[in-house]
Amino acid sequence: MLRIVKAELYKLFKNRTFRVLCGVTIVLSIMMMAMSSPFMEDVMVDSLGDISVEEKEAILSQMGAMTYEEQVVTPGKMGLNLVAKDPMNPTALEIYHSSFGAGLIEILIGILIAGFLAKEYSEGTIKNTLAYGKKRHEFYIAKFLAMIVGVAILTACLISISTIGSTIINGWGQTFELSQILGMLQSFVASIFANSAVIAIIMIFAILIKSNGGTIAITAGLFILAPMIISFFYGIYPWFDKIYELTPFYNSALATSIYVGNGDLMRSIVIAAVTIVIVLMAGIQILKAQDIK
Repeated sequence: MLRIVKAELYKLFKNRTFRVLCGVTIVLSIMMMAMSSPFMEDVMVDSLGDISVEEKEAILSQMGAMTYEEQVVTPGKMGLNLVAKDPMNPTALEIYHSSFGAGLIEILIGILIAGFLAKEYSEGTIKNTLAYGKKRHEFYIAKFLAMIVGVAILTACLISISTIGSTIINGWGQTFELSQILGMLQSFVASIFANSAVIAIIMIFAILIKSNGGTIAITAGLFILAPMIISFFYGIYPWFDKIYELTPFYNSALATSIYVGNGDLMRSIVIAAVTIVIVLMAGIQILKAQDIK
């Protein structure tokens, strides 16, 4: 089993899709750093036109108050969003949590699985791999573990440059405490668990569809369109909220929220772990039942 995992990790690091995605996450992280830099404040001030400095400061304060929501999870939010009490002077913690983005990692996961698992069907390499006598459940689990490593690297690229760069430029932004670093590590670990559940789910679609484009399309539908639709119903029906809060859509956002508590983080990890076990078992059974010769 260890040999298969090593082989899949080697294939991952040689995979062109994975390398491109690493570059994408680095660019996104730099964009977040730029969004939180003093330069952005100057751009926004200049864009307000020929009004007094006092009026410009008042407008920026109002804009910050309008965009700031102290809410653990905001359904329907997508992309990079700077969540800070003072968007013109965000703290390192606020930049760190904002850098995870909303729905970004899930889309990257779908693209990675398309280029790392679904591609094996379209190119026929899965037949050669299994022809060497590798057990299907070992092959499937090895793919899963390799993609967890890949997603952990992508997540680290996404959050590290913006957080470290902004801290060097703007400072920590508040009184430093060791517990803050521990909280950041907890959020990272919880996000890996939540994203592992997403990996397991998308892997099933990949082996069913057996298509790169189809896997990406399903991912986009699940993690872009579905959250937007869900946002219209969230908070209206209590029974709907309870069901939604058990899904990866909610728990991925919960794991990376700056306002999440330790209890919610643990809840997110437990739900992710249960989802992983159930979905992995289902995926293995589907792969075993497929006619791959």
